[in-house]
Amino acid sequence: MKPKLLIVESAKKARTIKGLLGAGFTVKATSGHILEMPRDEMHVNLQDFTPTLYLIRGKGKKLEKLKKVAAEAETVYLATDMDREGEAIAQHVASRLGEATAGKVHRITFTAITQADLQAALAAPRQIDRRLVEAQMARRVTDRLVGYMVSPVLWRGLSGLKRLSAGRVQSPALWLVVEREREIRAFVPEEWWSIEAELAKTADPNQLKFWATLFRIKGKKPELKTQADAQQVLDDLKGADWRVLRVQKGIYTRKPYPPFTTDSLQQAASSQLGFNPRFTMKLAQELYEGVALEEGKAVGLITYIRTDSVAVAPEAQQVARAVVTKFWGEVYLPPQPPIYQTRDKTAQEAHEAIRPVDPWRIPKLVEPYLTSQQYQLYRLIWRRFIASQMKPAVYDTVTVDIETLITDKPTVYLFRARGRTLRFAGFLKVYGVDVDAEEMRQPGREEQREEGEGLENKVMPELVKGDPLTLHQLVPRQHFTQPPSRYTEAQLIGALKKLGLGRPSTYATIVETLKDRHYVGLEQKRLYPTPLGFQVCELLEKHVQMVIDVGFTARMEDDLDRIARGDADRLTIMREFYEPFKTTVEQAMVAAAAERQPAAKSTEPVHPRTRGRKGTKSARSKKLPKSEKEGQPCPQCGEGTLVVKSGKFGPFLGCSRYAAGCQYTENLAGLRQKRRPKPGHRSGKK
Repeated sequence: MKPKLLIVESAKKARTIKGLLGAGFTVKATSGHILEMPRDEMHVNLQDFTPTLYLIRGKGKKLEKLKKVAAEAETVYLATDMDREGEAIAQHVASRLGEATAGKVHRITFTAITQADLQAALAAPRQIDRRLVEAQMARRVTDRLVGYMVSPVLWRGLSGLKRLSAGRVQSPALWLVVEREREIRAFVPEEWWSIEAELAKTADPNQLKFWATLFRIKGKKPELKTQADAQQVLDDLKGADWRVLRVQKGIYTRKPYPPFTTDSLQQAASSQLGFNPRFTMKLAQELYEGVALEEGKAVGLITYIRTDSVAVAPEAQQVARAVVTKFWGEVYLPPQPPIYQTRDKTAQEAHEAIRPVDPWRIPKLVEPYLTSQQYQLYRLIWRRFIASQMKPAVYDTVTVDIETLITDKPTVYLFRARGRTLRFAGFLKVYGVDVDAEEMRQPGREEQREEGEGLENKVMPELVKGDPLTLHQLVPRQHFTQPPSRYTEAQLIGALKKLGLGRPSTYATIVETLKDRHYVGLEQKRLYPTPLGFQVCELLEKHVQMVIDVGFTARMEDDLDRIARGDADRLTIMREFYEPFKTTVEQAMVAAAAERQPAAKSTEPVHPRTRGRKGTKSARSKKLPKSEKEGQPCPQCGEGTLVVKSGKFGPFLGCSRYAAGCQYTENLAGLRQKRRPKPGHRSGKK
């Protein structure tokens, strides 16, 4: 019997799937795309807006092997990733397999690498979805048109650098960083004061103290702008009596967050684990493609990682409910499994959220087989998913308004105290209630108490209207309004998602490109625009406004999604985009050249151990070779990135955190290294 051939993108994924399917299947990998547009020219046919694709260097032998195995196979299954890029790769492979495979090539997709998911996919093969291929083609061509037509505007307008580039999503992303920096620089802090009172119930023998904040002055919101304003309040309240005016009790229900999507995973991993988006995706890819557990076979631990959907398969929900029942009891389960709606109208609901493949694989069980970072990310994903299937947390709340009684004067000052106690832990049980504040902080949210909002007490005495209170201290506090914060990498990705820019497969790459081009830098894990980044953004704002226009880019993104759904024709969309775009760029080329200025200097980073010494040439003056691994996370520490360095025995790859103590190095692929002297050998002439 002839074997069946299953083709995937990743070699690691191929090994995991082979272990699940066993005999009767041959599993091969394409190692990503096999066809691409070379970088030497635009390679776009401007009549029908199709790309000119060539076989990627080094993929010739791989393709020949695939064709040979496919010709001998009974059936060929194209199981590349389930996004548009995966659909395009499947189309490219199918077009190159040859006549010997005619009629026996099928497309399959799956969200998780399990035997059940694979068997279900094999039982329901389909044809390649031309709509997704068309959408990917339109996206790729549009990106190429913007990059290759707008980048020369930058070269004309800014002299001295050759690596300047623009991009369809890259440029509006840069604008977001620059615009935030402008807001920060233009911000003028304003002083304001709050007054907080430490009180206790007069009749309480235990004197349980609580805090209240000045809430109203003569029925209006306090506006204490100076220390003198605050001191006037303190003077007025000397000798005042304090009494409970009203008590309002209530219940606050806190719902769990939905399971992770690509962007929310990146944001949570950044805020809670300190991982940058690229490193998060690297770890997630490893967990998705498979990790060897106790049985020795590689097992996929999480579902597909490039998704903008929060949908969950019903069978996965049932397993999660069984896990909750076993560890915490049925009392923590809602009557029916919750259904989360994806707010993003462009999300593909056929995809699932990111979740553990088997919720019974609790983090502690798999921890011995994972690296520390893999374990942390898996635990984050597992907890988020299990929590999403549990009941909300319920709090008892109390709001107490307190009047101040001053002799011979009406009530002028009103204070407010708030209290909140946990009645039912609900989904917080999976996190551990004690770590609620840290674990469940909304990713990317900036916490800042507003004027007069009041402090929240963890414990409050039992109070009723009319209770007299004892004042223990009255504390004035000075504050200043705060400027907006710079974006973290994950927060920028969240902003792109909210604005409808980019897609899950491109988020991390967009941010990395901005850093690689030295348009933005990182300071205390937050992005700031470099002088060059400011120049590039200002030039685009002036001459090619449409490229950095968030609304224009979002509409283009929506058009690409309409192509994917079959609601729009690719050629029509491309023509509507290209004609005004071409006119704008032609005008910009002339205007930018007329206003040419030097590009900002000092944009290249200085790597450790490559500085020149006095009287010698700088080690950086020698042109170092390029490496595809440059910019990837360091395999050892996970915090730095790989950079090409110059050493005693030639160029090599090393960690950018060398100065911080990480001494990871590796040889450059394809580069012949100088012979290193053997121990004890002395070099030199005899």
